[in-house]
Amino acid sequence: MPVSVVRRERWWRWAGVAGVALLLVAAPLVAGAVGPSGNSIDAGRLRDLVQRSDTVAYSGEARSTGSLALPELPDLADVSALFAGTTTVRAWYAGPDRYRVATLTTAGEHDLYRLPEGEYTWDYGTNMLTELAGRPTVRLPRASDLLPPQLARWILRSAPGEAVRTLPARRIAGVDASGLRLVPADPDTTIGQVDVWADPVSGLPVRVEVTARGQRNPVLVTGFEDLDQGPQAVTTPRPAPGSGFTVTDAPDISRALGAFGRTRLPGTLAGKPVSQAELGGVSGAALYGSGLSAFAAVGVPRNVADAAADAASKAGGTASGDAVLLSITPLSLAVVRPPGTRRAYLLAGPVATSVLASAGGDLARLRRSGR
Repeated sequence: MPVSVVRRERWWRWAGVAGVALLLVAAPLVAGAVGPSGNSIDAGRLRDLVQRSDTVAYSGEARSTGSLALPELPDLADVSALFAGTTTVRAWYAGPDRYRVATLTTAGEHDLYRLPEGEYTWDYGTNMLTELAGRPTVRLPRASDLLPPQLARWILRSAPGEAVRTLPARRIAGVDASGLRLVPADPDTTIGQVDVWADPVSGLPVRVEVTARGQRNPVLVTGFEDLDQGPQAVTTPRPAPGSGFTVTDAPDISRALGAFGRTRLPGTLAGKPVSQAELGGVSGAALYGSGLSAFAAVGVPRNVADAAADAASKAGGTASGDAVLLSITPLSLAVVRPPGTRRAYLLAGPVATSVLASAGGDLARLRRSGR
């Protein structure tokens, strides 16, 4: 039986918050071509090189497999597949505002073009070129986020004060890559360590491994299988004879959240101050904490929270006070429904469920106090 329009909308809103949180921990698991190599350069120097590597042009293929057991999200199968299955992508990267990423499947290929004048997608299966109008401030995760350079730069820039140490070098995709390990100091994060290998000359990351706290094996990894560094020609796609062309709005989490995120959130939750108010331009959505121990909070209508709590419970969530808590290592989710009000909250991030339970208690007391 098809999912109703109302139910699809509820799932979309719930998935929006999950998508925001996934951007904090998004990464895949990959078995790449890795072997021992020579000595690594100093970890601090390598970190600096990685963070400045967004101007390094390259082309290459990366394979990723996500291991996050997310609840099923109707109408968002493509997003869920990024974190629960194998994804193979080929990228041509000329710069931060000019690249092409092709997601390869057994049915064909789906391309994303990012250009100074806009974004386009090309679907070989439907023979359709689509222009994405607008640039959303907060968007759902996509295949380009799984590439080692994007992921490594985001993690290291998000945790600038964390100490790093040198790892043994590895031969990865033809590169004698230097390695570093970052171990978050904040006890609240569920991220145990992040390992990055990069070209010691250009700083281009070639492999990233993320291990959850308390686990031995990486749960989130991405790596190149082949790589060629050098100038790339990425031009505006042209519709082939007989193909279709359409224009649509770019997928935007903030649009889904903006329709109902109209509540004031406090300046501190669970002892963590607001680091980004009006997350994605949405009133009633905010980011608390920083780096790898940040979490998102969003105010939602009661019916949306009820649907989200039901989904979380079916996925193994447990009740704690006014909240339903769900751990999908290393991601934690919470649905908070204070009694006596139509307002509720969704919270998510790479933090311990106890942190979200504490934040939920703060929100429940806020509602009861009437402030």
